[in-house]
Formats: sequence, structure tokens, C-alpha cells
Amino acid sequence: MKVIEDKVAVYPPHAISKADIPIILSSLPPTWTDGIETIKLSAFQRPRWIACYFDYNHTLTICSRGFTKWRTIQAILMELGAHGLGLQYQRQHRLQQRDVERLLRVIAPFVEQIVPQLSQKKVWLDH
Repeated sequence: MKVIEDKVAVYPPHAISKADIPIILSSLPPTWTDGIETIKLSAFQRPRWIACYFDYNHTLTICSRGFTKWRTIQAILMELGAHGLGLQYQRQHRLQQRDVERLLRVIAPFVEQIVPQLSQKKVWLDH
């Protein structure tokens, strides 16, 4: 699996680093990560979504600038959980409310397990 990280030279930095990706993926069921060939940490700052899996090119794109680690991990696990459980998205990449509630219950233990394992390294950027 290839991990691509867009360089960021101004504040805010990515919430997670390239080194955090293997920690996240190794903590999840294999069915959640099936088919993912590329993970891209995008420098895009004001996204509509934090994490999105694109089936046509097998890429998980993560736009985490300006978000906390906890919120970023939750969004990644929501996306991967929906992918792994075969949930269908509605228009504009939204899940039904009942699916959201179900996913939040499923991913809660994973979030609590993963967040403390992530790097706590401070990122210093040029202003």
C-alpha cells in the first residue's frame, strides 16, 4: 500500500502523520481495508469530508488539516467501517442516520485503542 503525504508549509498541519497510517490500519479488521491501494494525506484545508474512499481508483483520501487527531481517526474509521460493512451512501457522500449511529457504536472501541498509540510529535511550520 502506498502512502502519499502532501507537503504543508503553513499552519495548520496534518492532524496525523504518514507514520500513523500503519498503526491505524493494523488495528482494524482486514475487511475494512480490502481494496485500498493508496492513502493520500491531502493538504486541502476546508473539506466537506475528512476521509473519503474512492472505489474507482482504490484511494483513501484524508483531509485532516485543522482537525484534532481524535476527530480525524473517528472520520477515517467511519469511512473504512462503512466500506467494510458495505453500507450505501446517499447523495453528497452521506450515510443514513441509522447507519451513522450503528457505525459510531462499532468504531468507538477502535478509536479509544488507536488514538493513544499515535505519534505525539509536534509539527513546526514556517509562517
